[in-house]
Amino acid sequence: MMNGIEKIISHIQAESEAECKAIEDEAFKKCEEIRARYEKAASDEYNKITEKGATDAEVHIERLGHVAALEAKKQVLATKQELVSKAFERAAEMLSELPEDDYVALLVRLASEASRSGTEQIVLNENDRARYGGDVLKKVNKTLKAQGRTADLTLSEKTRDMRGGLILTSGDIEVNCTVDTLISQFRNELSSKVATALFE
Repeated sequence: MMNGIEKIISHIQAESEAECKAIEDEAFKKCEEIRARYEKAASDEYNKITEKGATDAEVHIERLGHVAALEAKKQVLATKQELVSKAFERAAEMLSELPEDDYVALLVRLASEASRSGTEQIVLNENDRARYGGDVLKKVNKTLKAQGRTADLTLSEKTRDMRGGLILTSGDIEVNCTVDTLISQFRNELSSKVATALFE
């Protein structure tokens, strides 16, 4: 009797162990499937994130490149404008520093061309008035007379704070022939030519 019970127990135990092994194998298999599924999902998500990151990075780099190129163009333009300004500034200085005969000839030409009535007053800066005033006045009136025009310009007692050139006054009317005004008038017309000469 005892021997029969042991056989039954042994048989049940064997069946239980086999069933446990089958359950364990099934569980392991399912775990592997789940793990593989999640690994693939994780890998897909990782690839998606890295691809998006790479695309975003490329877009960002491209944007930065455009910004940098635009900034570089702005810097080049600003530098060109600065150099053009310096060129005109230098031109103004050169006009003011002409040799005496050339400078007097310039003042005479400016006054004679700007004069309308032939009776205006010539206004100079303090230094030019002291050095060239009388000579300029004499030569301007001589030029106007030679052209058959009224030649009765006078030299103003007043002076102006200006780099060079002159101002013709007649009552409240002024004709500005200062060096800075002349350079400013020609700047718009000549800027592109100066830029071409400087940069091409």
